[in-house]
Amino acid sequence: MTDAALTDEFQAEAEAAKNDAVGARGARGRLSTDVRLGVVPKDQRAKYRKAANLVVRGIKLSDEGDHQEGAKYILRALDIAPEVALTNHAVGLVLFRVGRLSKALEYYERAWKLDPKDAEIYLNMGIVAWKLDMLEAAEKFYRLCVQIDPKNLNGVINLASVLRDQARIEDAIELLRTAIFQHPENVELWNSLGTVLAESGDPAGAITFFEEALRLKPDFARAHNNMANMYELIGEPFKAVEHFELALRNPQDATDRATMEHGRSLLLLACGRVADGWKAQQSRLDLNNAQATVFAMNCPRWESHDLADLRGKTVVLVGEQGLGDEVLFLNTAQELIDAIGPEGELRIACEYRLVPLVQRSLPKAKVGNHTSAKLEGRDVRTANHLDDGADYWTPMGDPLNALRPTLNSFPKRPAFLTADPERVAAWRDYLGQIGGGLKVGILWKSLKMNVRRARFFSEFEDWKSIFAVDGVDFINLQYGEITRELKQAKELFNVDIHQPQGIDLKMDLDDVAALSSTCDLVIGPMNATSNLAAATGGLVWFIHARSTTWPLLGSDHMHWYPQTRSYFGKGFREFDTLMPRVAADLEQLVKERK
Repeated sequence: MTDAALTDEFQAEAEAAKNDAVGARGARGRLSTDVRLGVVPKDQRAKYRKAANLVVRGIKLSDEGDHQEGAKYILRALDIAPEVALTNHAVGLVLFRVGRLSKALEYYERAWKLDPKDAEIYLNMGIVAWKLDMLEAAEKFYRLCVQIDPKNLNGVINLASVLRDQARIEDAIELLRTAIFQHPENVELWNSLGTVLAESGDPAGAITFFEEALRLKPDFARAHNNMANMYELIGEPFKAVEHFELALRNPQDATDRATMEHGRSLLLLACGRVADGWKAQQSRLDLNNAQATVFAMNCPRWESHDLADLRGKTVVLVGEQGLGDEVLFLNTAQELIDAIGPEGELRIACEYRLVPLVQRSLPKAKVGNHTSAKLEGRDVRTANHLDDGADYWTPMGDPLNALRPTLNSFPKRPAFLTADPERVAAWRDYLGQIGGGLKVGILWKSLKMNVRRARFFSEFEDWKSIFAVDGVDFINLQYGEITRELKQAKELFNVDIHQPQGIDLKMDLDDVAALSSTCDLVIGPMNATSNLAAATGGLVWFIHARSTTWPLLGSDHMHWYPQTRSYFGKGFREFDTLMPRVAADLEQLVKERK
């Protein structure tokens, strides 16, 4: 009989792992339910046929989303024929679909040992490795898949996607071009080539291939979804909304639907449909969404979004998404304290590096850190030391529904976080000693610069016109490895970028807030540092790769920080025209300050 522990694996779906389906084929895993009975002893074939029939029923139920019911049939098949590859492969597939990636890999390996010539086993092992960010292993599995079965286009498409994620764009393009030449009517190949170009930073080029996919299949939801993303990048949000609506008419499965709904919610915000956008943003926590964080909390979630329900209650506000987003969403914290009232309590679970800053800024709240871990490819977050005895918990983004339904609901205050006054004074003394120019803090990239993220940041060479402005002392606020850029600044632009001493720009966020808010100006993209500078009242000029970034909420500046400016072009990555505008305004600011 099947091990009871294996049955438990199927029943516990709290961390259900889902994959982003828009850029890959077969992300949910695939299984052909054929058993090669020619190699099976005749007296065993009836048993194997029975097992195969059970697998067929189980996989059909799993395809329809009922993984637990499907698992019952598959486990019966495993009991009947534990020594056949098909039953082990099926167990692995459904384990993967319910989020048990490590256990799924174990059963895939069993199936592989029993039938090393089955290309789909390698395909599914590649999907697990890809989900676990083991890109080199995933590439090896996909190459074995297409080596055994050159006609397996799912293997080709997923291999191209893994090459793309490794920034091997030309290799991915060549692989897909060859496949398209052989299979010009395959819509998945055209769609996949479009995603490769999109990730490389060429949305206009990507549109051409998505259009071809839609010519071949006008109701192809994934291509509509990808077209929506491209139109959003090039600054045509209303066309993007149309394609999202078309995509949501017939998504392939719950994973696709959640991904598309989340994309649409961000686009609604980018179009200025603020109330609709916050409401639609609930899709960000749908566990079918590949990027959704799993919150493991010991109290009920506040779901009504009615502030009256919080009066006199103990509420845990839990940080979500990236560090910069946590800072951004703290915009509502004081009003949440006011809504709860003196008889209740707001407890804030934020990133541990933010705790001193947030506690100083919101003394009426109880502030601690949340704890995050990667579990079977999913981000799981807890705040167990804060949620004991609490009435409700809420992710930081949810109060925006009640407190920021329109642009006019954003307060005009210049700061909602308070930098350490002693450190501000110390940094003011330091900055006063390094020159007589305007003190401008600069940053230009993210710590995580993979192929997908890099397209949203300027190249360091794009800063040439800004570095040419006289009367400026540039202060480095960029964390991470920057040796090459500092050398470039000196050799190419004849600029010394001052390196603040005695501060870790990645870890000492309380000190970073003090330093950045003390600068006369901070220039850079939206990241943790620029958000901290703005949230503590500093003058910040944000550089955006596109006009439709959702935090702008359809406007030309960040209402979260009314003292800031935002710079962007009409299309995508128009840094060649954008940066000279920043330089001209900086030159004017220098004149005004003199």
